[in-house]
Amino acid sequence: MAHSKYIQVTTYCKQTKIDRDFVDALQQYGLIEVRTTQKEPCIAEDDITEIERMFRLHKELGINLEGIDTLNHLVKRMHDMEAELFKLKQRLKLYE
Repeated sequence: MAHSKYIQVTTYCKQTKIDRDFVDALQQYGLIEVRTTQKEPCIAEDDITEIERMFRLHKELGINLEGIDTLNHLVKRMHDMEAELFKLKQRLKLYE
């Protein structure tokens, strides 16, 4: 993520109509990282998809930040387990 492009939070919020307070709350809760460049808070372009996904979870399903954090944790664990299962299947093929 060191080579990511950044977009100013105010510009992003204007373009997407996502409330600035929501982005600030995500940052305060530790769900996204906001960097300050040229005295303006900015988010990485890589995080935009995640912010939009979390916004939909919050607005459309009414899930609070704690619930979003829990869902993120569960999804990460699921991906880790899928990667482990893939590795185990590859190892098992050696014995077939």
